[in-house]
Amino acid sequence: MSYAPFSFVFPTRIIFGPGESSRCAEYAAELKPKKVFVCTYADVRLPVLDELLTGLEQRGIPFYLHAACTANPRAEQIDDAAALFAEAGCDMVVGVGGGSVIDTCKGVALLAKNPCPEGVWAYVSGEKQAENGAYPIGLIVTIASTGSESNESFVVTDRLGQQKMICSHPAVRPTFSICDPTLTLTLPKKQTAMGAADIFSHVLEQYLHRTKAVDVSDNMSLGILEAVHKWAPVAVEQPDNLDARSNLMWASILAMSLLLGVGHEENWLCHMLEHAVSAKYNIPHGAGMAAILPAYLRFIAPQDDAGKLDSLCKLFGSEDAAAGLEDFFRGLGLPVNLTEALGFTPEAEVISELAKNALPWGETPAGGYAPFTLEDAEHVLSEACK
Repeated sequence: MSYAPFSFVFPTRIIFGPGESSRCAEYAAELKPKKVFVCTYADVRLPVLDELLTGLEQRGIPFYLHAACTANPRAEQIDDAAALFAEAGCDMVVGVGGGSVIDTCKGVALLAKNPCPEGVWAYVSGEKQAENGAYPIGLIVTIASTGSESNESFVVTDRLGQQKMICSHPAVRPTFSICDPTLTLTLPKKQTAMGAADIFSHVLEQYLHRTKAVDVSDNMSLGILEAVHKWAPVAVEQPDNLDARSNLMWASILAMSLLLGVGHEENWLCHMLEHAVSAKYNIPHGAGMAAILPAYLRFIAPQDDAGKLDSLCKLFGSEDAAAGLEDFFRGLGLPVNLTEALGFTPEAEVISELAKNALPWGETPAGGYAPFTLEDAEHVLSEACK
């Protein structure tokens, strides 16, 4: 069957273009906030942050600066930030940064509107439902990578560092996301490359399915994959190339807007596997995806009756899709297996632990391929170490 019935809504206002970040305070003021909770990194102060704070001051909008965001945010960090939000009397969140900042913003906006003693993990785990929505969220996006500036999901690691899970709620869709590609011109090569790998993985996992006759979606996915394959090496080697930066930023937005996955199967197994790895070892998500995806392509190759891997071979100019993907990632300076990403090879018992943490509910649907079991997860993770 072709497309199943679906409902697609995209309420987030995407404000895209060079220089648009200078207008963030203006867009925030349109929402008439009483006080803005500004979230950004703990270890770097981005120039656009001061521009935002000055703009808020000029408009007479008070703010509380929470410069404490770190990679792979944990539940307790969001719990603490939400408490500060409430104590400061804020009623809007504005984030300045990439994926970890956006995840923090969404978690704070949800928890502050739905306070509970157990903290944000109660909502992430599904133990509780957030019935009161969330406070408004505005974003200044500083890296082409996560794409969560355009969707209703955020990722949190538990307090023990064992599970990293996705929480989705329509209320945490940003009200507006300012996507100014000039903000990415100064990104180091490593962050640029990992962001590109993240984008590529987001599209790939919506493309690796066996639903027939969804050519519109599949062709859009292939077009975005082709653009990332073309422009990512340019952005790494020519950091100030605005064409490359703009294409990657728009690809990032589209990849996670949910547009590519409507009406057909999706396949997010590699994200589940990587979340278990980065929850335990705190490695960058893009590096983890680059390390796991080639092994997964080899795993599903015998089931590829839809010719998805053949199309990837054409894209890479390779006779083998997994080898072509490895060449692409290696050309960006990324690891192509977990031993490279971690700096060591995990023991067999650790691989078993990671597999269980990736699939806590056991056997999982796999986009129309054979259901993915714990044994399959151990196999892919083991192969990803080679």
